[in-house]
Amino acid sequence: MKRAIWISMFMLAACGGGDAKLTQLPASDTAATRTEAVEVGSAPVKQAPIARFVRAQGTTEPVRAADLGPQMTARVVDVMVQEGDQVKAGQALVRLDTSEATLRTQQSAAQATSTETQYAQAKADYERLAPLVGKGSVTEQQIERLATQRDALKSSLDMARVSQASAKRDLTNAIIRAPFAGIISRVLVEAGEVVTMAPVKVLARLVDLSSLDVRLHVHEGELARIALGNRASARFPSTGAVSEGVITFISPEIDPRTRTAEVVARIGNADAKLRAGMFAQLELRPNAAQHGLTISTSAVAGTGEDRFVFVVVNGAVQKRKVRVARIDSSSQEVLEGLNESEVVVVDGVARLSEGLRVTVTGTGADPEQSADTKAEAGKAKADAKAAAQAKSTP
Repeated sequence: MKRAIWISMFMLAACGGGDAKLTQLPASDTAATRTEAVEVGSAPVKQAPIARFVRAQGTTEPVRAADLGPQMTARVVDVMVQEGDQVKAGQALVRLDTSEATLRTQQSAAQATSTETQYAQAKADYERLAPLVGKGSVTEQQIERLATQRDALKSSLDMARVSQASAKRDLTNAIIRAPFAGIISRVLVEAGEVVTMAPVKVLARLVDLSSLDVRLHVHEGELARIALGNRASARFPSTGAVSEGVITFISPEIDPRTRTAEVVARIGNADAKLRAGMFAQLELRPNAAQHGLTISTSAVAGTGEDRFVFVVVNGAVQKRKVRVARIDSSSQEVLEGLNESEVVVVDGVARLSEGLRVTVTGTGADPEQSADTKAEAGKAKADAKAAAQAKSTP
């Protein structure tokens, strides 16, 4: 019986009945369940002078190159150069057979001489007989025939002289000469081959490597930074060589697919150590100082085309895609995605996600962050500390 009474009293106490007082466990603190604001370092986007180079890469090309072909159909008599030979402008490279050209020259010369004699005679006859028309000794029809004959012979003489000049030109063209100084990169014929004009048979390739052109593709956002005549520095990773040059061409058109324009930089090669087809990394250096938006390198996350920053707005962060370009190891120029005076997180970026509440430190403390938000963050820290103390009390 006593046992039953004690059980009933215990149950009433457990249900809160009566005046029994039980020790209560600390309630779960609301600050422990809420999301605590993360403390981060920040800085504003600033307009500042920039001494940044425009960086691009491309492949070297000869400043001049020519595939040399014949100007007549003939047999190759002599190839006077080999691949790799240095040649001067006007130097003979290949000699063709001139026997047919010589015969044509002699034939056209004889034809021209004969026609010239006939023309001179017809002209003299016309000039001698024309005054006799009024005296009745010669009819007008006879004079007209003499004039027609004279004019026909004059046309034949002109054609004969053209043929003679063409034959002489073939004699000159029988020797293929270098149009400019350079290096023979390929020889494509042998003595004894017959070469033609149609289709054109390439005899040799000549390249001028005294300078090299590098064709680059520069993003439209960078084009305003460069101009014709700006300096260009080229580095060649395969050899470690470095060479200086200038920008010689900026395309007036932008490719709508890549949003880039072609830029050509001419690089010096006085020591002839560089070759056509080499991969080059270029820095294009504007002559005048420029200004742009800058942020700390530590604010930028992601890689390649997927770069982003966290912008502080009303005490929370927004993930913002940006396009940036390196100025130096500690700073980046903002090309797209941010405006001046916006505040970005520069310390603690790895801990952030879209919409997370933050408290900021540094010169870029969020001006929009309200006092209530700061007070709430402080209260959350105090509540969390009290909860930890209560748990540690025996």
